[in-house]
Amino acid sequence: MFYSNAHTHSTWCDGKDSLEAMAQAAIDLGFTDLGFTSHSPAFFDPSCLGVQNEVAYQAALHRLKEDLAGRLTISLGLEWDYYSADPINGYDYTIGSVHYFPPRQGIFRSVDESPESLKQTLAEWYQGDALKMVRDYYDTVVKHIHQNRSKIVGHFDLITKFNEKYPWLDEDSADYQAIALQALNDVIDSIQTYDGMVEINTGAISRNWKTTPYPSVFLLKQLKRRNCPIIITSDSHETTTLTCHFKETKALLQSLGFTETMQLKDGIFSANSL
Repeated sequence: MFYSNAHTHSTWCDGKDSLEAMAQAAIDLGFTDLGFTSHSPAFFDPSCLGVQNEVAYQAALHRLKEDLAGRLTISLGLEWDYYSADPINGYDYTIGSVHYFPPRQGIFRSVDESPESLKQTLAEWYQGDALKMVRDYYDTVVKHIHQNRSKIVGHFDLITKFNEKYPWLDEDSADYQAIALQALNDVIDSIQTYDGMVEINTGAISRNWKTTPYPSVFLLKQLKRRNCPIIITSDSHETTTLTCHFKETKALLQSLGFTETMQLKDGIFSANSL
């Protein structure tokens, strides 16, 4: 039983549907809860500015929460990018994500805007050195979680988003996997100090970039070895994708030996059997 989705976008950022429409879709699915997590303000990125007014965003969520009381529990979240300013107070939780490489001379380059922009960054900023670019990305993920202690670690290996359709990185190489595994272990060490969790994110599946969720299977196996809490999320940007690939992801996790995941239920993150 899937009770909720804890990574949900709306027209308050780059989502396609309103808060109300997303909530109604959740009710239609039989959800008990829905966690909204608009992108944090990113005024340096015209392609994804994030939520422009956090006070108004929180007020809208509070109104929706009151309107739906007894039908659907609404949680106030934010997908907090490392390079955004600190969020205002009042959120129930944040998802810690990295969408940009370390800026150079005030210029930001996106990790996941498009295959073309990623390859341009690889050529111009990293002179074709894929592993150097990978290290910069994962180092930033580790810093974000260590410094800011988000409840949920967002799409851990987002840097692989386009690799299935437009290969640029050998994800099976020992060098790449060593970098990713070290970063994941560092992240797990951090979140185990404050009851955090890593999301198993199906968003790139719904957007037709990947056929499997983040993170990759070798990283999932490490999460299992470390007994790290996980949560299945859809990173949904529209009403039709709230449970995208959830059943298949559940089966994948069971095949790897996972027996439970965290879920948002009645406003609380709690462990539930798979």
